[in-house]
Amino acid sequence: MDVEVLDPRFDPEPAYWSALRERAGLRADWAWEVLVTQAWCARTPQPVVVLRDGGAPAAVVAAAWISTHSRRHRFVSSTRGGRLGGLDVRSPGSSAVPGWWFADADGADAGCGRLLTRYVPVMRRELGAGLRGLLVRQVPEAGVARLAGRFRLVRRTEDVGVIDTAGLAGTEDWLAGLGKKRRHNLRRIAEAVRADPALEVAMLPGAEVDPVRLAALLRHNERKHHDVPIVPLPQFTGYLTRLLRQPDVLVLRYQERATGRLVAAALVLDHPNWPVVRAWSALPVDDGGRADLYFHFYGETVRWAAESGRHGVIMGKKLAHLKKSLGARLVPQYAAAIPL
Repeated sequence: MDVEVLDPRFDPEPAYWSALRERAGLRADWAWEVLVTQAWCARTPQPVVVLRDGGAPAAVVAAAWISTHSRRHRFVSSTRGGRLGGLDVRSPGSSAVPGWWFADADGADAGCGRLLTRYVPVMRRELGAGLRGLLVRQVPEAGVARLAGRFRLVRRTEDVGVIDTAGLAGTEDWLAGLGKKRRHNLRRIAEAVRADPALEVAMLPGAEVDPVRLAALLRHNERKHHDVPIVPLPQFTGYLTRLLRQPDVLVLRYQERATGRLVAAALVLDHPNWPVVRAWSALPVDDGGRADLYFHFYGETVRWAAESGRHGVIMGKKLAHLKKSLGARLVPQYAAAIPL
């Protein structure tokens, strides 16, 4: 099997990349120009490994190389990024979906076995004896048994909320499955938004949204998340510019009609069956925002997904109990630390 270990900072987009994305169902955060910008803005090298069978791409894995040179406040400064470290296997954009795809993956282990038998040997050859471990994120429940073992640590992380929309005619069908109090509140909120003449709500192609304004808005939400050892980097306007111009990116935009000021927005990575809500943010009420728009965005997203024939929407992590009350089923996810 042929192997390519690609560094988006330096390697041009492979000729097969668009076809690979389509076959594997990889969303807009896997577009090559998006990966390039992300790699240049990262703290660590971001290797992308493609396995080819008979010349055709048969697998792809994204990861970050975390080494002794990695620093919280420093961008990646070299091709190698340090000789001793481990690989953090994760999706390049969304924390709700895996960062790998194998054409011949065994459904019983969600492709986790292929990570160990195919991906790890490739990276051992590429990185040498300095590769000491593997952290695999977004592991589905089906892959836990395959990654578990002696000296390995597998832990359940935050569940992912998923709202199924197949068979729904619209928001009323969705509301009918919710609790009476929640249903009443959502209808009240929807009516208040409809009655607000100053507020415009629309689901738009990402290319129609100003990336500068969106980046500034998203930072309001990012400031809330300081519950991890390494605080996520802020949204870079250059990254958003490239992400938004992908044809499979949508933005649910809440905007003041008179001023054009962005009040709230949800960034959606579209997919024929399972779009992902990548991000949500809103102005605080004290800064001119509107109350309860988070709940309104759920109704609008469900309406759009149902009307466009999607199977459902992956709403991401955080606020699991709230998402459950809004009709989401909670899908378990795990992370596995594997010494090598």
